[in-house]
Amino acid sequence: MSKSRFMDMIKGNITLVFFYHAIPNVLGMLALSSSGIIDGIFVGNIVGDYALASINIIMPLFSFLIGVGIMFSVGGMVRCGKYIGEGNHQAANEVFSKTLITVGVSTLILSAAGLMFIDQVIMLLGANDVLAPLVREYLIIMLLFMFFLPVSLCLAFFVRVDGQPVFAAVAIISAAVINVLLDWQLVGVWKMGLQGAALATGAAHITSFSVLLLHFITKKSVLRFFWPRHAWGEMLHAAYNGMSEFTNQLSAAIVILVFNWVMIRRFGVEGVAAFTIMHYIFFAEQIIVYGFSDALQPIISTNFGARRPDRISGFLVLGISCAVTVGVVLVVLLLAIPEKLASLFLDNGTDATYRLTLAFISFSWPAFLWNGSNVVFSSYFTAIHKPLPSAVIALSRTLFFPLIFITVLPIFFGDAGIFVSFSIAEFLTFLIVLLFFSVMRPQKVIQPASA
Repeated sequence: MSKSRFMDMIKGNITLVFFYHAIPNVLGMLALSSSGIIDGIFVGNIVGDYALASINIIMPLFSFLIGVGIMFSVGGMVRCGKYIGEGNHQAANEVFSKTLITVGVSTLILSAAGLMFIDQVIMLLGANDVLAPLVREYLIIMLLFMFFLPVSLCLAFFVRVDGQPVFAAVAIISAAVINVLLDWQLVGVWKMGLQGAALATGAAHITSFSVLLLHFITKKSVLRFFWPRHAWGEMLHAAYNGMSEFTNQLSAAIVILVFNWVMIRRFGVEGVAAFTIMHYIFFAEQIIVYGFSDALQPIISTNFGARRPDRISGFLVLGISCAVTVGVVLVVLLLAIPEKLASLFLDNGTDATYRLTLAFISFSWPAFLWNGSNVVFSSYFTAIHKPLPSAVIALSRTLFFPLIFITVLPIFFGDAGIFVSFSIAEFLTFLIVLLFFSVMRPQKVIQPASA
């Protein structure tokens, strides 16, 4: 069987091309997810649930910093894919170079600002007197290493659009292995606590950054870095097209921040710890779904440039099928073994944290039936250069609906209103998705290429 049937995004067999890109991407995302979860397991079981809560307190800041990088990276990648589909490699190289520079410079500026105003940042994140010292301990180290995470993600996006999804997955898996090994050594053996967890994560980011750089100095790389000479206005277009990705990260940061505030006021630190565990479970499912949706973006954007709506429809069906399957499998696990999932993180926790975690699971599981499709459709709209509906989807599922429901539902349903917020938000977002897709199907937005 010809290798081009796996690798040619425009002419290759749809199923083979999809899984050639999706499988390594999902494996890489699984490795990333598992390393993050293992990080939480080490911290929760060895350091304690307060340390676990302090990590979640910091998540909104990281979502914002990563969101800025992803906004430019995804927007630049889909423009690059469109140029590749059109056969314009010079323009593709220029977008790649500008995007990498923009992500690197913006990350350095934001990380430096975070270090300069760290006390104000910790207060804004909502840490109380108990959590503030733990948050500071973890945050300083993470900000020192922060440059490598958004830049690594940027490189991984362009490695995939450059036709090498396996290499991108190898880089992510290498980083995950380093993270787990250093967690075991620094947190488990040397008992370095949150400092050890932060150092392990930072070393993992440097690993993925170093591996991904190797791709662009090999002959396999079509994309080449150079200092752009033309105007940088295209980065505004890239930012606009990647707006939904930034919106997704920023709104998630705001919702986590609000949930942390609500949980710490209503249930104390144990409430934040319980929300952290639920967030890990949610993250595990989402990272796999993002593995499929991220794999779709370079494929769809390239076929968009080549004007192949028939192929885009085929890829989209495969992506949605895989995302829904992942959600259903997780729902089965949440309903069958919730106690085992909660106890993974809580050998050194409290009974209150354990009970709150089970309550979260019992009300939140329906969200996983809908959120996979929402993520895939959002990526589809971004890939066909329709950032506005993609941003509306992101805002609906991660900001507007969750904030409305967490504010209103507890008035009528008590604590259950907090726990069920995400499920209702995802379902209503799915209805919006169906409305957008009914008027923006591939055949309606793309004129087929002439034979």
